[in-house]
Amino acid sequence: MLGGIRDKANSAGAELLEISCDSVPVQLAWVTANFEQHEVSNSPLVLSDFWPHGEVSRTYGVFNEERGMSIRSLFIIDTSRTIIHSEESTQRGVLPDIECAVALVASLE
Repeated sequence: MLGGIRDKANSAGAELLEISCDSVPVQLAWVTANFEQHEVSNSPLVLSDFWPHGEVSRTYGVFNEERGMSIRSLFIIDTSRTIIHSEESTQRGVLPDIECAVALVASLE
């Protein structure tokens, strides 16, 4: 869960969003469980790419058609809506380096 670095991202002028192909009820259960387990108080906004299934992920070229899910990816999009950095995880179940991305955003200021 990205909640632990949200304040750092906000200080760097960035907003964190989590997007998954899970339905809203599944996401709610996941967020609730993570809040309870990790005592997270400041979670990023969690958005659903459930229906049309994976439409946003396909738009960004990170939808795995074979598995029916998104590839774990990170995008930095500037205020003019231009992607200035992107990264895909090379290992299943491992997030891209979010701390490095936050540092990159901070260096742009």
